[in-house]
Amino acid sequence: MMKKTVSWLLLGSSVGLVAAGCGSQAPTTSQAVSKGPVTISFMEAMSSGTLSGSMQHLVKAFEASHKNITVNLIVKPSYGDLRAETEAAVTAGDPPTIAQAYESWAATYAKSDAIVPLSSYIDGSNGISSTLKASIWPGVWKDLYLPDGKVWMWPFNKSDFVLYYNQTWLNKDHLSVPSTWAQFAATAKKVTSASAGTWAFSMDPGTSSDPGNGTYLYISLIRAYGGHIMKHGQPNFDSPQAQAALTYLQGLYQQGAIKLGTSYPGQTALGAQRGLFDLSTIASYYYDQEADAGKFSLQVAPLPKGPTGPGNVLQGTNIVMFSHATTAQKNAAWTFMKWLTAPAQTAYWAVHTGYLPVEQSAIPLMRSYYASYPYQKIAATSLGYARPLPALPGFTEATGALSNAMEEVMVGHESVKTALKQAQQTAVSVLSGN
Repeated sequence: MMKKTVSWLLLGSSVGLVAAGCGSQAPTTSQAVSKGPVTISFMEAMSSGTLSGSMQHLVKAFEASHKNITVNLIVKPSYGDLRAETEAAVTAGDPPTIAQAYESWAATYAKSDAIVPLSSYIDGSNGISSTLKASIWPGVWKDLYLPDGKVWMWPFNKSDFVLYYNQTWLNKDHLSVPSTWAQFAATAKKVTSASAGTWAFSMDPGTSSDPGNGTYLYISLIRAYGGHIMKHGQPNFDSPQAQAALTYLQGLYQQGAIKLGTSYPGQTALGAQRGLFDLSTIASYYYDQEADAGKFSLQVAPLPKGPTGPGNVLQGTNIVMFSHATTAQKNAAWTFMKWLTAPAQTAYWAVHTGYLPVEQSAIPLMRSYYASYPYQKIAATSLGYARPLPALPGFTEATGALSNAMEEVMVGHESVKTALKQAQQTAVSVLSGN
């Protein structure tokens, strides 16, 4: 899902962080990749506001400390355009050196040998230390692999889900922030009133071709119930845990505690003080704050825990390297990719864009920032257990079957078991190419 602009992050403590060195600090150890100059291209979708400015700033800082490497940014206005343009360039035999990619895209590129695995770079003479490798959040590290057990991607812009809530409303009703899904359901029931026109939260499941945040929230809930959406290499959409999670959501919907909508309905309901919560990614903070407009105290907490613990979905893209590039370009591209994830650079990126630092070792560099924006640390800590979606060609389309199941159960009054059985059959068909 495309990240929105967050220009507000340029204010406050982030200025102090840059002054302290995140923006100007010398990069980690560099290594010459060629005796002569090398130019690489990076196709990306960081096209607006602070995303664009921060990307350009980092490229300039990299080029200043790596005089023989030039990085040309090929900027696309959206992830849809990015995917289409990347695939067209691959087909034409003229891909960029590197590009942003979701896991399922990378799986498709790897299947056609359009990209190269990165293990030889990670473990090579210009690789990363064991300390730095261990510092990458576990879920982020796992996200770099494809099912063949090889690392094909490198981390870039990451986010995960959090719980936004109206603290003023909680105080008025003498309620506490729910830390478990059972507590959440109890609170949701208490604040839902048809006569007052209030409910717990609104969400958008999306469609079969474009799953929305509501579907990814459902996947987070499945994980909190101890379930897995893949098992033994096959979709596991109709597991007992998936059924329990959807039954939970169905119960809230039937009580009137959940409303369905489109175009970020959670933000709208929260801002109108109709919905107490918004369950969305950390990227939504600015827009929830904008919807709040100072009418109440907007706060953030981790997603509630389920019967087996926390569950969350890792969001955002990675970077892949294309096989068409020359050896010198690949080496230069790896040097740039490695530099981007070093603590100083990932901290700078996080402060200025609202994405999360992919290295745990960046957190000490962000103390003053977290003091002003504590919700960002909550989201960063959640990276410790947030897990990516399976890196399989077509998995986005397969996930759309869960969007359909949610609609069928909540709006169409279909049974949970029947709806998820159909979702399972559709996902198996999609992933098998039928």
